[in-house]
Amino acid sequence: MKRIVSLLLSLMMALALLAGLSVAQADEPIVLKFWGGVQPEYGYDTLVENFNEQFKDKGIQVEYTRYVNNADGNLQLDNYLAAAGTVDIFMGYGGNGRLRPRVDAGQIMDMTDYLKAAGFDPIEELGEAAVAQYIYKDKYWAVPTKYENQLYWYANVQMFEEAGIPLPLDGWTYDQFFEAVEKLTHGEGPDKVYGMYWGFNGLTDSDRNFITALNKPYGNYEDATCTSTAFDHPDFIAALQAIAKTMENGWAPSLEEEMADNLGFATVYLGGKSAMTVGISQMRLIKDLDTYPHDFTTAIIPAPVPTEADLALHAKHDIYNGAGDLICVSSKTKYPQECMDFVLWYIQGGMAPLARGGRIPLWKGFEGDAIVEAMTSGAEGVFHRDSILAYMEIEKTRAAAALNMPSYAQSEIGTLFIEAYESVLYGRTDAETAMKQLKAEADALIQKAMAAQ
Repeated sequence: MKRIVSLLLSLMMALALLAGLSVAQADEPIVLKFWGGVQPEYGYDTLVENFNEQFKDKGIQVEYTRYVNNADGNLQLDNYLAAAGTVDIFMGYGGNGRLRPRVDAGQIMDMTDYLKAAGFDPIEELGEAAVAQYIYKDKYWAVPTKYENQLYWYANVQMFEEAGIPLPLDGWTYDQFFEAVEKLTHGEGPDKVYGMYWGFNGLTDSDRNFITALNKPYGNYEDATCTSTAFDHPDFIAALQAIAKTMENGWAPSLEEEMADNLGFATVYLGGKSAMTVGISQMRLIKDLDTYPHDFTTAIIPAPVPTEADLALHAKHDIYNGAGDLICVSSKTKYPQECMDFVLWYIQGGMAPLARGGRIPLWKGFEGDAIVEAMTSGAEGVFHRDSILAYMEIEKTRAAAALNMPSYAQSEIGTLFIEAYESVLYGRTDAETAMKQLKAEADALIQKAMAAQ
């Protein structure tokens, strides 16, 4: 009998212990694992603190892990997405080139019904041109969060003032650009300052967008079907000729110099060796005075267009919408609703701290002045305020188009594009010949891939 009583007491204690554990576990918060490609100190550390404080009473917390946004880093992310419980939410980069393969692989959750239930219409809240390009199979798998128009460049305000050149905030032509870039170039040898730095050694997306600038929203293609390319378009050829002209005249480092000397955005533009450069994605580096100290003010200016006639339609490049930083939810998350709570919080105000690192929110509800204040906080004089406000006020609803971009041949066409412009910039062929040959080769790849389907 004593033994039975002892066993019963032991069983009761075990049940009580289990009950206590259940209560304790129930009190533990849900921790969402959030991955992104930006260092925490560029605003994500504050973002996480803000969310965790606001949602602690709801039992939801978030942890941020940074992955490197390159081939190896994206492969690592894909491997983790394949395993349940390791990633709940992530920021995707590279546009549809990375988004659609992940959707096809079953790695991303369909957000459509969650967004509808929350009363959040991405087209209304973010702009049709920003959103339409990422709708896939008539569903929302990701939502863009950041505005980044790669047809805008950086300009050293002091260099423009010293040369007596007004900032072209309302647009300018190639001829005006050539006149300016020549005036802005001076000095020799190690003391030389270039009017322009193209950054082909690391900012090729911006350069290719400049070449295809007047063919938005179709980019490389003739139309929304994406069954043939537009590389032989006269505007493409003229843009490549413009780049070559600046290099041939010594107004910009040649492609050979860029590669041989491993020139980069920080060493050339932030080092005061060029008056202008591409690379709107490098905004956070301009703000980071501790790592990249400099004492000049940077303005954001539109890229030039070929002629006066083009200014009427393309001066502000509002036909191009560089919405990016796609926020996605893993299809294997155990907490889909909680993830969507975070996604909507992030878009509708939560991402504000990222402005201090140069990431401009896409959501229409953000006030421009507040974003500029965040961007300049702790680094007054780094950015030209009026140019930032003008950049943020660009119309984002023009030329919306859901392109039927094929997954096939994309990387091959990209490689051919690089080979074509390199042949021109190294002086091996002329722009017209190179671009016409590029079109023929790219179209052949598309036709071959379509026939094989």
